[in-house]
Amino acid sequence: MNSVLQSAFPPRRPILTRHVFTCQPGWEDILLAELRGVFPGAREELIAHGWVATEPSSAADAGVPCVTFAGQCLPDAVPISASSISQWAAQTTEWMVESLGGHDGRWRLHVFNVPVPAGPVGPARCRLIEAAIAETLRKKRRRLWRALVAEPNAPATSDEALVQVGLVTAGTGYGSCCLPDRWSAMRRCASRFAGGTVTIPPDRRAPSRAFAKLAEVEIRLGRRIAADETCIDLGSSPGSWAWLALARGARVTAVDRSPLRADLVRHARMTFIRGDAFRYRPAAPVDWLLCDVIAFPSRTIELLRIWLTQRWCRWFCVTIKFRGADEYGCLQEIKSWLAARGVEFFVRRLTSNKNEAVVFGCVDSSIQARL
Repeated sequence: MNSVLQSAFPPRRPILTRHVFTCQPGWEDILLAELRGVFPGAREELIAHGWVATEPSSAADAGVPCVTFAGQCLPDAVPISASSISQWAAQTTEWMVESLGGHDGRWRLHVFNVPVPAGPVGPARCRLIEAAIAETLRKKRRRLWRALVAEPNAPATSDEALVQVGLVTAGTGYGSCCLPDRWSAMRRCASRFAGGTVTIPPDRRAPSRAFAKLAEVEIRLGRRIAADETCIDLGSSPGSWAWLALARGARVTAVDRSPLRADLVRHARMTFIRGDAFRYRPAAPVDWLLCDVIAFPSRTIELLRIWLTQRWCRWFCVTIKFRGADEYGCLQEIKSWLAARGVEFFVRRLTSNKNEAVVFGCVDSSIQARL
């Protein structure tokens, strides 16, 4: 590296690595508290509105960490400083070339900011920097340019790398390069979507806006509910998740004490059972467990445990709803339980969530999605 780049990208420390996380502004303390549970003994730091960091030791960084309240993670992040668009492009390109090294597979590039009202940097600057980087690659590093993923929301392949540039201000930020093995290890934190954001447009045909949560999970998994698959929708009323599953061509059994929208109940592939979602037991295993029931977190987590222990489903999407921040700690318990069972899972506060999080995944540990 030349001397300019050495100052822009200082060398990493030999023992500690630094993961930088983003979150919705106002959630920094909640994310910092979660990171203390995920990386015991690490040093956490508040960087700015929507930006925090943790420095775990190599031993604490083992396994596949899962972070719920972060929008995005920049693993092994290095600080960047640049005074202009052209300088951002020049410095970042040279750093990327060195970081990607001999990587021959595809890779994707994210340049993003955290939306903050009247914040120090906006998305327009990010787009200009990303375009300038791509143009520099096209002119000077055509092999890398040809391997760049053109479709930003395409599912990630196992040989793919993730390069991120996060702007904290117009002139400062962080860079992160995850080669395939590293990204696989960080897949429950590092999203394949820029800034970790997945926006679902409204659909007036749905009984409620809640359908967006299940639609977002499908996108993050890179797998839709398929035609002729079987779904159990617990706590279904008014029926938004059932509505989406029926639209995919699935067969749905919905369970709730309250009624569903009349057209859904009449649907040929719908079976509606008026009853207690927590007492329901399927006659045979199904493809999907869907659950967006309003209940104490402990009850919903226990419901999920029962279904997975009994192997009553292959895929699962379950919302954990909170009354206050004092209940967030229960998520670490279910993460540990799922990890011990070898389940491929994610526990995430979705773009579509409010004071809730969604546990989703597949009982088949050979399936590795990149959220």
